[in-house]
Amino acid sequence: METARSERTRHWLAAHDLSTDDDPEDAARELMPLIRADEELAPADKLELGLGLLELLNTYWVLVELRWFVNAAGDEALWDTHWQAIREHLERPAPSEAVLRSLWSDWFEDITTVERAFTEVLARDTEALSGAEEPLLRRAAAVLRISGPVPWPLKYPVYTAAADVERLRPAVFSGVLYSYHDVYGSLEIDPALELLDRLGLPDDTEHLADLRAALEEGYTNHHRPATTPPG
Repeated sequence: METARSERTRHWLAAHDLSTDDDPEDAARELMPLIRADEELAPADKLELGLGLLELLNTYWVLVELRWFVNAAGDEALWDTHWQAIREHLERPAPSEAVLRSLWSDWFEDITTVERAFTEVLARDTEALSGAEEPLLRRAAAVLRISGPVPWPLKYPVYTAAADVERLRPAVFSGVLYSYHDVYGSLEIDPALELLDRLGLPDDTEHLADLRAALEEGYTNHHRPATTPPG
């Protein structure tokens, strides 16, 4: 889908005799450094061109470079533009796999950025989940499923609010499941067990029985030894 951003990026590429004809990942590794190095562009313009390149290539490396750029810039206006664009990607009927990978493996696994990132893409909208319209429900479901690395105290209030929305219950379960399975997953046993009860999922839900058993045995993470069992 052509957007104003992608059209602007096409014009910049044409003006510099560049194209996106290569493999998308190779093209991103070639073009993003050129955009960032263009001294004729203001920082806001560099971000817009980078976001346009994401529209054109839909590949992870664009997001790697954008993350470096906005973190280094330290400009709240750039942060706001960046996160608004990410939210829009997450609200599409089929969220970008590149965006999901970037959130999960870069922003959420980094203790220095996870709070800001999770707040921007979902936590600030916690109170709006009840009665939310389709775009927010899609974004919430996408973020919940990849929220395993997010610290439990940060995501638990979002999980509890989302558990009251029937549409989001499978995504909450995925969040809890991967809080257990992710190498960097964060989970607390008692509230996790209470959440599983609140979700009211069918007993034959895939992985539900195994997850419940592991939690009841005192495991907070598939990759770590058991703690003292609850109770």
